[in-house]
Amino acid sequence: MPDTIARLLIIDDQPASVGLLLAYLEDSDIDLLVALNGEDGLRIASEGQPDLILLDVQMPLMDGFGVCRRLKADPRTRHIPVIFLSAAIEIEDKLQGFAAGGADYITKPFSAQEVLARVFLQLGDRQRLETLATRHPEEAATAPITGSAESRDRRLFREAVALLTRQLTDPPGLVELAHAVGTNERRLTHLFRQQVGMSTYEYLQQLRLERGRSLLRETDLQVQLISDQVGYRNAGDFSRAFRRHFGVTPRQYRQGRLDADPQPAERTSFQEGSPTP
Repeated sequence: MPDTIARLLIIDDQPASVGLLLAYLEDSDIDLLVALNGEDGLRIASEGQPDLILLDVQMPLMDGFGVCRRLKADPRTRHIPVIFLSAAIEIEDKLQGFAAGGADYITKPFSAQEVLARVFLQLGDRQRLETLATRHPEEAATAPITGSAESRDRRLFREAVALLTRQLTDPPGLVELAHAVGTNERRLTHLFRQQVGMSTYEYLQQLRLERGRSLLRETDLQVQLISDQVGYRNAGDFSRAFRRHFGVTPRQYRQGRLDADPQPAERTSFQEGSPTP
């Protein structure tokens, strides 16, 4: 890879997923661009000329496969490698991604170690790829690739996200979470607002609902069991939150009554205590 800093574009409509990717990548000396829908992604790719694109498959209006086909049809962007991000694990889905022009395919939920490895591989950064291979997998979510004075805030955010992800069904309270990562409640709240534009527990709700959506799509578990696995007291609370966020009930989503993932009808505010933090 040349000495200039690589540029990477993330195209994903879910702020929680974007925040997690930013947490994994921000200490990697990579210039990061973000688009929250396919049309913006196409425009930014054309104007910004990134070296690599991380592209979510499940997006409203235009899915990731459609975005990739348009990228590959445009002489200005056809050379840019694309890594798909998707909860779909069937070989047919992966083959569809490669047929659309993708260079790689990462299934959700993804780990920091895997994301960094696939990114460094596509960027041709053999040195950092070899360094990553010698690190214990658990270190990837907390250890920066390069050290810098300003990396502390990013490390705090990354550690908080990793802890919430590990304890999705029984997360710590805000004060406990802040103390666990070595900061205070006010600063941690500021970091989440700065990084993903929402409070810590609004972010937690998005993690839970996205995990619930993945389980609805990938498994035959009953809605009650899914609500338990993502930290809701009962199926009714989960169903109401899911409908407010995605515009359909969990059963409607599973039954495939929509042609594509819906545009969220309402971004709900998360109050401590509902669901149980």
